[in-house]
Amino acid sequence: MSRGMSRARLRVVHAVLITTAALTLLPFVFMVNNVFRDNTEFYHSFFAFPDSFKGVVTVLGQYAGGDETRVIVRDSDGSQRDVNRSEALGHYVDRIGTGPQRAWDVLRQYMINTFIVSGLSALGVCLLGSATAYTLARYRFFGSRSVFLLFLATMMFPGVLTLVPSFLLVKKLGLLNTYWSMILPYVAAGQVFAIFVFRSFFAGLSEELFESARIDGAGHWGLYWHIVLPLSRPVFSVVIIMNILGTWNNFLWPFIVNTDGGHHVISSGLFTLANSAYASNLSTMFAAYAISSIPLLLLFVYATKTFIRGMTAGSLKA
Repeated sequence: MSRGMSRARLRVVHAVLITTAALTLLPFVFMVNNVFRDNTEFYHSFFAFPDSFKGVVTVLGQYAGGDETRVIVRDSDGSQRDVNRSEALGHYVDRIGTGPQRAWDVLRQYMINTFIVSGLSALGVCLLGSATAYTLARYRFFGSRSVFLLFLATMMFPGVLTLVPSFLLVKKLGLLNTYWSMILPYVAAGQVFAIFVFRSFFAGLSEELFESARIDGAGHWGLYWHIVLPLSRPVFSVVIIMNILGTWNNFLWPFIVNTDGGHHVISSGLFTLANSAYASNLSTMFAAYAISSIPLLLLFVYATKTFIRGMTAGSLKA
């Protein structure tokens, strides 16, 4: 009886989890589906399968069955044409790639800018944050704990409070409409979290490792390079991932420091795209949203285990 009850309870739990997962993934399925549909399909059949995919399946079925019947295709302006199988297949394939191709033509430079800004920002945060945290964790000097608490205290200041002073500083330095107008503030803003995570991990490293290295003649740089960095790879992954997520999704700062639009990143670029002539083409807009999410999806898939390992080793260790 108890075994039957446990199985029934397990089925209920699985049903709830599957339902929740389906509801969570439904918006993503809706977005990907609309990448390959034009405006007419979107307004007349909200959740229908793309006509271009249906057409490809139909034409391939005719090829497989040796059917020479001509196919009626619909152009983007609503007109219809009677074409042969080869022309119909090419028509449907072109329709499938139209939205993604247009979106990529616009987003390509924004993606390049985003990779440059995110990569250099993560590198700067890791270098400065790890060096500062190593000093605070492994060396005792007057006021070291006060300095660390002062770093943590800056987390209480909301980011919007520093928006105007940061903009005026960047403008006075002549960095507007450059990559540095985003990279330098991102590196500065990411130090608090990085120092907290790195210091928590560095403080838990065995002192015997450092004593052995000192006996072998290692100096400050040798201890940092040969002892600390090799043991800190999971913690570095945490800082890198969190920094990339923050810079990738940040919209306001890149938008206000790039008045000419030449250095827009993906978030501000999507806003610009939504206010351009492309906004009337829903396939292009949905394709842009899908393309912009692919790098973060890959980051999630390939970095989840490393991220969890780093959180366990560093952030939760303190």
